[in-house]
Amino acid sequence: MERLERALFRLEQGFELQFRLGPTLQGREVQVYTNYPTNGHKFDCLKFRPLDWVYHTQRMTVIKLRRLMCGFLQYTFRRDKEKVSGGYIVVDPVLRVGANDFILPLDCICSQTYLAKCLGPLDKWLDRVRVAKETGYNMIHFTPLQKLGVSGFCYSIADQLELNPDFSPEGKHYTWGDVGNLVETLRKDWNMVCISDVVYNHTGNVAVTLLNDG
Repeated sequence: MERLERALFRLEQGFELQFRLGPTLQGREVQVYTNYPTNGHKFDCLKFRPLDWVYHTQRMTVIKLRRLMCGFLQYTFRRDKEKVSGGYIVVDPVLRVGANDFILPLDCICSQTYLAKCLGPLDKWLDRVRVAKETGYNMIHFTPLQKLGVSGFCYSIADQLELNPDFSPEGKHYTWGDVGNLVETLRKDWNMVCISDVVYNHTGNVAVTLLNDG
């Protein structure tokens, strides 16, 4: 347990994570805390719980976290009840594509970005992103799909929960469920995965969340 606050460790999903006392901590009272949830509980990045030390067969005292699910976790530890250090761990996801759900290795991802606001009606998207499939990409990155603010900037969001109405042509009303169906079609039929991102501090000045809180 060194000072590794700026280090980011990566693990594969399903791995076992072990904490062991280093030489400088032997014989000291050390308590480890993590925001990784217990089985059956939802992840809360602000909620930490203590982990129990157990005796190992090699006469070592260890802490084990088994069957890690994908996502981010943080740990901190205290020595003699004083916070000393901590660190961050990312558990990589397992991406599956195709009708048979074969695994797409993370090191093999080749991504193409599309400005979602420029793709037009949702029922035209397959035709407009087909070039990415035909040129060998296996991931599509969409800029935010939410309703945009008056500036029209891709990351200036007016409502984080509402799908951009520009995706629905006259006489139709597409929903997040329709987006999900499109993503599943790309995954199963085209062997492609999709991602989207938002930057919440770029929220538009007419955002519903700001108006409600103001």
